[in-house]
Amino acid sequence: MHPIILLFVISLLHAYEARGSDTVTPVFVQKGKDLLLNVTAPVKIVKRSDFRWQFNGSSIFRLFDDNETKILDPYHGRVEIFLQNHSLLLKNVQQADSGRYTAAVIGDEINYVGKYSVTVQDPVSPVNGTVDLLSNSSHSCNLTVTCSTQDSHHINSTFRCDNNTCSQEEGGERSKVTTSGTSLCVYLSKGVSVICNHSNQVSSDEHTTMIRDFCFSNPGSDTVTPVFVQKGKDLLLNVTAPVKIVKRSDFRWRFNDSNIFRLFDDNETNTIGPYHGRIEIFLQNHSLLLKNVQQDDSGRYTAGVFGIKNTYVGKYSVTVQDPVSPVNGTVDLLSNSSDSCNFTVTCSTQDSHRINSTFRCDNNTCSQEEGGERSKVTTSGTSLRVYLSKGFSVICNHSNQVSSDEHTTMIRDFCFLNPAPEPPGAFIAFVSVTVIKVLVIIAITAAFVGYRIKGKHESVDMKKTVYEDVQFKSVNPLLDQNPTDDAAAPSPSSIYSLIEAGP
Repeated sequence: MHPIILLFVISLLHAYEARGSDTVTPVFVQKGKDLLLNVTAPVKIVKRSDFRWQFNGSSIFRLFDDNETKILDPYHGRVEIFLQNHSLLLKNVQQADSGRYTAAVIGDEINYVGKYSVTVQDPVSPVNGTVDLLSNSSHSCNLTVTCSTQDSHHINSTFRCDNNTCSQEEGGERSKVTTSGTSLCVYLSKGVSVICNHSNQVSSDEHTTMIRDFCFSNPGSDTVTPVFVQKGKDLLLNVTAPVKIVKRSDFRWRFNDSNIFRLFDDNETNTIGPYHGRIEIFLQNHSLLLKNVQQDDSGRYTAGVFGIKNTYVGKYSVTVQDPVSPVNGTVDLLSNSSDSCNFTVTCSTQDSHRINSTFRCDNNTCSQEEGGERSKVTTSGTSLRVYLSKGFSVICNHSNQVSSDEHTTMIRDFCFLNPAPEPPGAFIAFVSVTVIKVLVIIAITAAFVGYRIKGKHESVDMKKTVYEDVQFKSVNPLLDQNPTDDAAAPSPSSIYSLIEAGP
């Protein structure tokens, strides 16, 4: 390859590589905590260069080629440098410490070994959940939960329970990003509680509302307590009032109106049918322990004293459930740059249920976009949902009332990884300078070649005049010419004229 072309290609490759150094890693840290920033490549300090940590272009720390170090004001006592790996520890960070931190070896060239965009955040304020009970009966319930923070942000959502299976209704606000950049969301957890979550990238606060504290709790003999138990586990059911057995009455545990156990007024007991060996009665409090429950054990359990008057001391609606299948989250990256990112997360279960939702990150603050499916109740009665957690991860959650499985997608594993493109003006300016340099090199080369050609022909003419009959051979390769070449070559004055005239 021609040397000039090779020089031009190397210069362009150097420019391309330099753009990769603009990759910036977003970092979030809580106010008052310590911040550790690592270098991302080996540090090599050569003569007349030094290693520097800089904040927004101003030096914090310098390490010179003679191993002398310098911490600049006002960072004395606030920073610590681990010289074995050149990491930076910044202590007790404050809001003013938010900004751009770079680590580099600076000399004839600048070699960056770390770039970070640091955001210092306050911890989130506490969140509270309040309940507005819309309707309630022995088999259905409607309630609205309002989540509110101490800094006056709030959202609300309505939940409905039918036959002890609860779901989050469409409409209302499920999540929002507050003016302070925090995330506030409300969701159903394991079918038995409602969670209010207030979070940012560095902290989180939650409030839990137990549905059973508001639903299915009307007084009276028809009150039924919902109970969920995982298949294969043991089930303990307690009585809700003292048991008093009078003459000609007995205490009974019943399943779907069939007796399981009887305790008579003479303290004789009877365990019925297939429940021998499967149940245990604690006579001190009359509680029932049913062992190794299976799907067929789902149903209505009642405890009461039966005689002239029936007195119920416990009613339960029991649902036996299998544990949920595992859930997985996959990412479809829609766009990505150094300061923004769009991606869709699809949550899917092993039993072929799926939902997806789109998320957007701007300046390292992420939010869940409107539209898409945020949650759904599957045909098997489980809940599948996707939500933003603490501003830097996306959670796929598959749950029912007895079990839960989650998959976490870290946003930083997909976003803000592409090196930022150089500004078009900077690249154009670089190309312009490179072209000018190449043209200057070409002009100098042409002038030098012309000068040598002129000198060659003047030397040949002089030697012809003085040594007309002498055979002459120059040791200079530029003067080695064929007789036929000399005859055909233009006169020195013609070449000189061409050079003087220029292009």
